[in-house]
Amino acid sequence: MADALVQFVIAHFDSVFEGPNGDYPTVLEALAGVTPAQAMWKPVPEHNSIWQIVNHVTASKIWQIDMLENGEAKLQAWTEPLGEESAWLASLAQLKQAHARLKDSLARLTQADLLRIPVADWKKRQLELLLSIASHEAHHSGQIDYLKGLQAGASAR
Repeated sequence: MADALVQFVIAHFDSVFEGPNGDYPTVLEALAGVTPAQAMWKPVPEHNSIWQIVNHVTASKIWQIDMLENGEAKLQAWTEPLGEESAWLASLAQLKQAHARLKDSLARLTQADLLRIPVADWKKRQLELLLSIASHEAHHSGQIDYLKGLQAGASAR
């Protein structure tokens, strides 16, 4: 069984991703019912779509897994997705799989691992980096929710 602090970190990631969380929409709540067309929509061409944000959050989770398991990782560039329903469903499935894999990686940590500084140049403990990643994910769930609101306003006009 994982250390209490590790269990807390896993619970925190779960609360940001799937809930329960009463403070802001979780990632899955923000994505509930989003169609491929909604996922592709951008308020202006230079901005990111919901779909791009989903792919970015997935890539961020994979980056964290690689950092935890290998001590190094490459972050993928933002991409322009295709608009097919099967591709959208695949992106959502990849996001959920990445979350499950991250939880598995986290469960193998100890409290000592969380308090270690993984990369000397960063000067931050693993726990600080993990909490920052969770905050990053919460930020993106808010962006998704905001983009949905913008779309609703645009379609009402």
